Amino acid sequence: MQPGKRGSESQMIRQWRISLVVFALYGGLAAAQSGRGELLYSTYCVGCHTEQVHWREKKAATNWASLVAEVRRWQANAKLEWSRDDIEAVARYLNSLHYHYPVPER
Repeated sequence: MQPGKRGSESQMIRQWRISLVVFALYGGLAAAQSGRGELLYSTYCVGCHTEQVHWREKKAATNWASLVAEVRRWQANAKLEWSRDDIEAVARYLNSLHYHYPVPER
């Protein structure tokens, strides 16, 4: 094997490994956030909010921003004091389950 070629292959392998680690971490974070949203919703919300709330004709949430606003409003009404990340996790969970609104990059 030529000396220069070995160095470039080694660099390619290193870049591939870094990309793989970043992808795995991001995927794990997204899964964890989704799981947290589901956990919070099923613990604090599902008692009052059945599926009919999300499928009724006059939905309060009509886009991503209004969905986040509704989650924020209801958690405040319940005095849950969720963080911004918790609110977004629940909104992401509901969005993936019911709404399918485009989500802007954070």
